Amino acid sequence: MSGIDREADAEMLKALAHATRLAILDALVGRELSVGQLEAASGVSQPVLSQQLAILRGVGLVSTRRAAKQIFYRLHSPQFVRARGLIDRFAAAATADPGVLPLQDASMRGGGAAMFARMAPAGSRSR
Repeated sequence: MSGIDREADAEMLKALAHATRLAILDALVGRELSVGQLEAASGVSQPVLSQQLAILRGVGLVSTRRAAKQIFYRLHSPQFVRARGLIDRFAAAATADPGVLPLQDASMRGGGAAMFARMAPAGSRSR
């Protein structure tokens, strides 16, 4: 990908990795909503909604339209196309090489910090 802006991409992906923001984005799928409608559709209270919408606007995932005193929100598709491109790129790379083993959960590797810090049985102190 030419013109990679890793900081901007990381901020966009961080914005997507939040349950409240995902609820807001889900409420906007296929429609444009005012703040009041978005509050009712997402179940997110107005103060929290305003804070989260500011984050989503900041990374370009939503856009706004003002009509009189109301502000309407909608998904901003270019950023979602970019996010999908990032995820598709990593997914393609992860599945392209059949010789690469899938990642395992730490508990399946039989090691880590828990194995390093073993405790001696009571009464058997080493000197």
